Amino acid sequence: MDGYTDFKGSNVGIRLLMANLPTILSDLLNDAFEQVPDIQIVQPINDVQQLLDVSKSGTADVILLGSSRVENVCSAVAILDALPDRYKDAKVIAITQKPGYGEVISLFRAGVKGILCSSNLRFELLCTSIRHVHQGQIWANNEQLAYLVSSVSRPKSTDVTDSHGRPLLTAREQQVLHLLADGLSNFELATVLRLSEHTVKNHLFRIYDKLGVSNRMEAVLYALTPRNTLPMPASTAPATLSNKVRMIKAG
Repeated sequence: MDGYTDFKGSNVGIRLLMANLPTILSDLLNDAFEQVPDIQIVQPINDVQQLLDVSKSGTADVILLGSSRVENVCSAVAILDALPDRYKDAKVIAITQKPGYGEVISLFRAGVKGILCSSNLRFELLCTSIRHVHQGQIWANNEQLAYLVSSVSRPKSTDVTDSHGRPLLTAREQQVLHLLADGLSNFELATVLRLSEHTVKNHLFRIYDKLGVSNRMEAVLYALTPRNTLPMPASTAPATLSNKVRMIKAG
């Protein structure tokens, strides 16, 4: 159901805040939204520092947030983590380049309600997504939904213990291993855990050392192997286990 008619004739509409988008895209959208009566642009427009400034006033219903690792554009996950309290009720739509599994999972875990790809962005579709997200719906394409289904269907029992049931890893190392099984890269691990990539690498090295493995895939295979059997070498592991870590990126 399209939410446009809900706001037709209203003087308020959906208060939309844009931030962290490429300047050209921000300017184009700002001009285009002037012709949309039910969506009202609010300040700051595309200014991350203003967005994160706790001393500023104002709020928004929906935040259109850019996310990229290039050209000094910040990660949406990092921005969401620092949002002031006045935006706690705002619903966030992330605009990013074609996102992979790890980015989609990281964004939704960070609290975004919709994801749009900048490579095939259409203004009409953008307006529709804003209205639906404002109404409390999730906006994602079929591929992104498949990532979410894959994430929740992955085995979550990655706790590693010795023969006496005692944990071999610290709580933080176990958390890293759990996310590793979800296919996250070092950058995505750092973003989700709010750590530096250097710290993530140190955690991975300690995990490898404690488990007696040499890489990411072997660590996940070890964790997913039932505890009443010996872990199998990656080269001879069953196809089912290999499929579970097919999306894990090389470290």
